[in-house]
Amino acid sequence: MKNLYILLALLAFSFCLNAQIIVIDPGHGYGASTSNNPDGRTATEIETALAVGLKTKALIQNSCSAVTVNMTRTTNVNGWTSVTQRAQMANNWNADRLVSIHCNAGGGTGTETFYCTYDDTNTTPDINFSKKIQADMVSNGTFNNRRCVEDNSYLSYHLGVLRYSSATACLNEIGFVDNSTDASKLNNNAWRDKFALSYFNSLKSSLNITCSGSAVLGSFSLTATPECVNNESRINLNWTSAANATSYDIYRNGSLYASNIAGTSFLNTYVTTGTTYTYSIKAKNSSGATNNSNGTLTRTASCVPGAFTLTASATCSGTTSAINLTWTASSGATSYDIYRNGNLYASNVTGNSFFNTYLINAGSVYTYYIKAKNSSGTINNSNGNKSVTATNCGAKNETIEDVNFINEIRLYPNPAISEITFEINNVQNRNVNLDIFDISGKHIQNIKLNSSEELLKQEINISEFASGIYFMNFTIDNKEYVKKFIKK
Repeated sequence: MKNLYILLALLAFSFCLNAQIIVIDPGHGYGASTSNNPDGRTATEIETALAVGLKTKALIQNSCSAVTVNMTRTTNVNGWTSVTQRAQMANNWNADRLVSIHCNAGGGTGTETFYCTYDDTNTTPDINFSKKIQADMVSNGTFNNRRCVEDNSYLSYHLGVLRYSSATACLNEIGFVDNSTDASKLNNNAWRDKFALSYFNSLKSSLNITCSGSAVLGSFSLTATPECVNNESRINLNWTSAANATSYDIYRNGSLYASNIAGTSFLNTYVTTGTTYTYSIKAKNSSGATNNSNGTLTRTASCVPGAFTLTASATCSGTTSAINLTWTASSGATSYDIYRNGNLYASNVTGNSFFNTYLINAGSVYTYYIKAKNSSGTINNSNGNKSVTATNCGAKNETIEDVNFINEIRLYPNPAISEITFEINNVQNRNVNLDIFDISGKHIQNIKLNSSEELLKQEINISEFASGIYFMNFTIDNKEYVKKFIKK
């Protein structure tokens, strides 16, 4: 039995020799505001120091079974602990390493680390530990490298925790709370994960230990963006990297949709336009899984045309008053419908301009808007109705081209009873759009054509038309040519 006791004692002694003890000291504390904090620190300093400290402890405990982690505070409201008390706590725990976590203020930017060699016979461990903490925080936090020094002016205050502690120790001021760039990181949960991971790796290096098991997963956020490419809907998923994640699972509408994604993006093309989808993502490693920190995102697959603007200006076509319409391209649009004075005037226009000459009277006001279209829907031009007053074109001559081309268009028989035929010469490989209007300007019919021959000929059934005067408005290469016919 005596031999057994001796063996157990030796094992316990051996365990104590091999065990590593880390003390994390989140600076300040006692309330997350300046009103009830003895040294007047801000909520950002108090809460960041604690959050990063707790995250660092979790990383170590989940990865390093042979390492013990103690903290000088684990809450913001557990009373004030002086710097000498913190040092004594570390000594009572027989700490091998002590990291005191703080945030800076007073005008500046970047991270800085302090060490204390007061009364030390061997200063190298403290200096090397501080330099490692500083270098890793500069790199992992992408902070300005402010300094890593011994500052004896701190011995009576912040660095008192280092002076009176027997552990290899340093104090790191992560960043400045009164610098907007630094503060945006200090208050960001994902950046706090990075700071904790930086401390974790620095401590492992300083203690020369290799930890088994996977570290706790860091937080991350998801964005989901509906897109339209070649008139096809898709939803583009992107997320920030989660610390220690090995892969990601994607959930759509509450069910697993894609698993073990190695990167931080996923293009979901198997969607239906107009349908709403919800997404969430889980980061994974061998220790478990965690959801994206901004929760489930809901998006509607959409491929409707994009925003565009319209311009309308008065001009002339020879002696004829005209209105020239031009518009910016609408993404995803396949054609456009033109509305004049509130009524559909020309449909399925494929370009980005329209020269309106039909029934344009000098001095009259004409109001236009345009709808962009595709198979998924429509959208009006984003700058609303555009009104313009037609100009008086006086005795200007029509261009020879216009006069010649209008003569290339023939209608027969005219008058007509049940059918009327039109012929157009010189239209090989040209787009022809035909709109028929009655004498009041009401739109009756639209026909969209394309000819592979020089002569385009087509018969139109007008048997259902009421007797009266009608106009055929031919749009060829976005320019209008008007012919009149009579239905008996």
